[in-house]
Parts: sequence; C-alpha cells; structure tokens
Amino acid sequence: MSKTDRRLKDHLNTNQAARERMCLEILSVQEGYSDVEPRLPKGGPDGARDIQAKFKDDLCFGAVGFVNDASDLEEHRKQIRKKFKDDLSNALKEKKDISPNPRAFVFFTNVGLTPTIIKKLKEHAYGKGIDYCDIFDRERLRIVLDSNRGYAIRFRYLDIGLNDAEQKDFFATWGDKINSAIGSGLRDLDKTTKRIQFLMEAQFPLDHLATIVRLDSTIWDICKGEFFFQTILSLRVHSDGLLGITFGGGTKEIRETLAEWEARGKKHTKNGQYGFGFSSLIPDTPHHARYVGDFDKLEHPKNIGDEERLEYIRTSGSTGILEVDQKALYFKALSEPFIERFQPTCKLQELDGCMLLFESSREVAEHIEEIAIVGGGYELLALKKDDLRLQSGSYDRLKVPKEAKHEADSHDWVTVRPSSLSSCFSVDLMGRTPRRYDW
Repeated sequence: MSKTDRRLKDHLNTNQAARERMCLEILSVQEGYSDVEPRLPKGGPDGARDIQAKFKDDLCFGAVGFVNDASDLEEHRKQIRKKFKDDLSNALKEKKDISPNPRAFVFFTNVGLTPTIIKKLKEHAYGKGIDYCDIFDRERLRIVLDSNRGYAIRFRYLDIGLNDAEQKDFFATWGDKINSAIGSGLRDLDKTTKRIQFLMEAQFPLDHLATIVRLDSTIWDICKGEFFFQTILSLRVHSDGLLGITFGGGTKEIRETLAEWEARGKKHTKNGQYGFGFSSLIPDTPHHARYVGDFDKLEHPKNIGDEERLEYIRTSGSTGILEVDQKALYFKALSEPFIERFQPTCKLQELDGCMLLFESSREVAEHIEEIAIVGGGYELLALKKDDLRLQSGSYDRLKVPKEAKHEADSHDWVTVRPSSLSSCFSVDLMGRTPRRYDW
C-alpha cells in the first residue's frame, strides 16, 4: 500500500473543509471541467452540492463522501453507496436560491470501490436523468495525486513530498513552464522597476539633449562636406516661458578634401563645423528675464524678421573639426550646469507630447538612414528611413546663426516630416518607457 493510499484513509479525519478543497483541486486538473468553485467548504446547508463546475457546457455538481479511518469493508462501501444516492437526490431537488438542476454529477470518496459498485452507481445516476456521472474512489484519487498533475495537491493536503523519481517526472513535465513563468515575472518586475526609475528621473531638469543623424554614406561622398541640419522642438506647454528649442549645425569651412586628409595620415583635419541653439522664449517670463539681459547684445537668427526678435534668442554655440569620412552627424543642445545654468531648459517629463520637425539640405536628407533624439540618458525618439517623408522646405524656416555661410540659394532645402502624413513627429513618455542607454 502506498503512502498516498494510507494518507487518504485517515489523514483528513473530521476535516471536511480540507477534504472538499482537495477534491475541488483534483477536479480542476481534470480535462473537460471548468469554472470549478466551492459551495460551502466550511460547512452549512449546501444541498449536497459541495462543488459546482461545468462539464463541457453543462452544469455539474459534486459531492464529497469521505469516512474516518476508511476501509474497503462492506460496512464502509454500504455507507458510501447510501451517501452517493442521498447526495444525488438532494442535488437534483429544486431549490429556490439555485439555478436549474445539473446535467452532470461527480462524487469523491476515500473508500475503495469495485468496478461493479461504480457501474451500478452510475446507472442509478443515469436513471435519475443525469447525462454524465463521474466517480473518484480512493484508488482513482491516488492515481491523480501520484501524477505530476497532483503532486502539489498531495503535498498541500496529505503532507507527502516528491521522491527523486517524482521530482524528475515533475520537472520534465513542468520545468519549461516554470522557467517561463519565472522569466515572465522577472521581466514584468524589471519593466516596472525601469518605469519607476524613469518617472523619478523625468522630474529632473534636462542637462543634455541631442539629435543623432546616421547616413548611408560618408559626408564627403554625399555632399563634399557641405551641409546644414536643424531640429525644431516645440513643447506642448511652455516651461517657465520656454516654448521650444531649435538646434543643429552645419559646415563652417572645407579646407581639404578627404583624399588630402587621408594623405596626411588622418591627423586633426583643417575642415570645420559649427553648432547652434536658439531658444524660443515668451517675453516677461522667468526664463526670458533671466537669459535676455541686455537686449541690444542678444544674438538672433540672421534670417528672421524684426517681429520674431523677441522670441528666438541664441543660447548655445560651438565650433569643432569636421571629419568628412564619418557617416553620422551629431548636434547638441543644453549643457550641464556649473554654478548656474547658462541655457534655459525644462524637465524631461515636459517633453511628453512635444512636436518635432527637421530641416536639412537636400543632399543630406536623401541619405538619412536613422534619426535619434536622446536626452537625459534616454532614447526619446528613434526614427528609421521608412518613418521619414521629405517635403520641399524653405530657407525662411531655418534658424541660421551669424557665423553660418548658408543662404537661400546655398542648397535645395528640405523639411523632414513623418511618413504617416502627420504634420510633425512627437515624443510619447507617458504611454511608454524610453530605453535608457545603460539598460
């Protein structure tokens, strides 16, 4: 006799609640049964309907007939036959507070029954109008509990752990699903942790904002080093008067060809580029008051009208070498503060819903493979070539700094818009968590 068989006989003596719960869990792992739920497992007038379920699409009731110190003697078998018939009869009685009578009936007992007894009990049920009858005697309960479907149930109610062979059987069957569940849980936890970290960091002022443009060929092959590119970022709601930032860069001078540079061993090139940033500020707001200073000394884009001079104010600039063998352009706005902030900025979260457009010389625009907007250590927007639509632009849309040599006829100007026919690109920070570069 197995340990499970012995425990089924007496381990749950007088504990009707545990008996019913164990049988409910056993039924829940059987094929064909669904929506398995208890009625009154702690006792009470349940109308001999200890368990309610569906067998396929039919209503099913279950009854539990355990005896203390069960044996297979005629005394206990006679007791169980009577219990089965009484429970079936009560289950079929119409009750004011319950739905229609069941079409299926299942019975659980810890008494061992012969095939003949089980057959006669089922015939009795069919004679009462039941379409399907199922009986779990002690041997059938043992079979379920000693299988990989029932190991956990057996441990929970009969305090029987897994031996070596059962452990191998269990993990051979469920190992992949357990690993998958654990992995899914860890992924969900990781996702939540990253979201929390982002929401915390999104409260900080931006110290860094940049556009990275990746090309399908070198800058020399595309345009002999002559280019202009700018990003126009407009906030959905102004931040202390900051409406947005226009930043980018272009070629300052080309003093040597790629071949000449390579012939010199690729030492510091004589070619130069510049970078710029103009902030759009609302007059008489905190940012405007702080950064305007002496109005006569402010620098504005050289191609804007007088009516825009209060709005666009230069807040950043840079010069550097231009390596014409590169396949990428990098433009930066904002900077980390030192004692004080030298440029107006906003919180990272205030970029949510911001609108973005790109203006470029056509030579560069036609060779763009990717555009990325990065800020605060996060990739805020990643655009592929298929996401981009080139539209005829205008020199008037550019914010050209004083050192720039570009004019209306310097290039064919292009506006880069979404291929979806939307008017501009947008950053979504509430519906998604952007990728952090150290994740």
